[in-house]
Amino acid sequence: MSTLHLDEPSPAPGDGPSGVPDLAAAVREGVRSAASVAEELLAALAAADPAGSRAVVDPEPLRLAAAALDRRTDRFALPLAGVPLVVEDGISVAGRGDDVVRRLRAAGALVAGRARTAEHGVGSDGTPGGRATAALVASGAVPLGLGLDGDGALRAAAAAHGLAALKPGRRVLPVPAGAERRWSGLAEPTLVARHAHDLAAVLDALSASAAPGPPAPSSVLRPAGPDAAPRPPVPVGSLAASLRTGRTRLAGPDAAGAVHAAIRLLQESGAGLVAADPPYRAVLGVHAARRRQAGLARTVEDLGIDPGGLPRGARTLVRRGRRVRRLGGLRPATPASWRQRMVAWLDDAGAEAGLLPAPAGPAGAGTTGLAAWNLAGLPSLVAPVHRPGEHGCVQLVGRPGSERRLLATAVLLAGDRPG
Repeated sequence: MSTLHLDEPSPAPGDGPSGVPDLAAAVREGVRSAASVAEELLAALAAADPAGSRAVVDPEPLRLAAAALDRRTDRFALPLAGVPLVVEDGISVAGRGDDVVRRLRAAGALVAGRARTAEHGVGSDGTPGGRATAALVASGAVPLGLGLDGDGALRAAAAAHGLAALKPGRRVLPVPAGAERRWSGLAEPTLVARHAHDLAAVLDALSASAAPGPPAPSSVLRPAGPDAAPRPPVPVGSLAASLRTGRTRLAGPDAAGAVHAAIRLLQESGAGLVAADPPYRAVLGVHAARRRQAGLARTVEDLGIDPGGLPRGARTLVRRGRRVRRLGGLRPATPASWRQRMVAWLDDAGAEAGLLPAPAGPAGAGTTGLAAWNLAGLPSLVAPVHRPGEHGCVQLVGRPGSERRLLATAVLLAGDRPG
């Protein structure tokens, strides 16, 4: 049983930490205990999800982890001390969990439970985004969510809720065991939070707690050395802007309005913008769809599921996936080819990054404007844009290793600097 600090005042709504960095600092400094954070989290999740339709929460392991964190003598050095998160189905939290979960725990984060979101689907929670991970973060019950984004569905859900969601570039974060096979190389661990500065803090912590091995791109690493401070990320200075969500499709009024608002904010900050449409092609969507279908067919095969018992739409996708594999499988050079095309688009525009619409909700899952960046393996960030009386999101995309600069740009768009 955890030891509750009864003499701690419980923060009133609006009086507590404003985000991940503030909460972690409060736990590190002893202003809050991890045990009290866990108890408040359990109460918030029970209120936000009374039927347990969105999350599976096991209170005792959470309480034990929080109590153990409070006893750690190195708590002052943990960048995510006491920060709770939900982890989507498809990423293991059992035992030590998948590598990305181990890194979060090593940084001091508390795994609150699993979000009920099936892979290769848009979820059944009935929320605008159709993904339980985004719905739980949007409810305010938990500050951070971790999921797999293989076709843009999680980023589309975040956009529907006005949240920030980062799909890093290929292999910036470790892909969970089996996800490569299930998603044919499309999926990356994706972080969801209310604010861009929350995501920046988590990405820094994950990079700092990386296991030995090949280094992550230099732009997402903190400098080495006991006295080294993180280099302040510099916002992107030039962007290629477009209203297209596909080869022939334009953004709807809400998504287009968010792009126009972002353009005004970025111009006020001194960024340069040029109109340039990404080189979307009809075949791009076909390539991404084939990889999703082949991955679904593998998943059904691995789990020993009878396709006859699946819904009609899923049976069709499994049949197509099997056909793709029977006809020779997937071309390994395709992602690299599209990555080169997308980087060449930025080069031709003289831009460091792209400013694009963020298709929202279940209808945004699998759209070319989101899935293209999964296929290319390039960073994609859904970012809220500050507009008085309205909320909307845009998509910021960049070159390999540009994650922290995209996040710094997103902070400008939302005006959500910590403190």
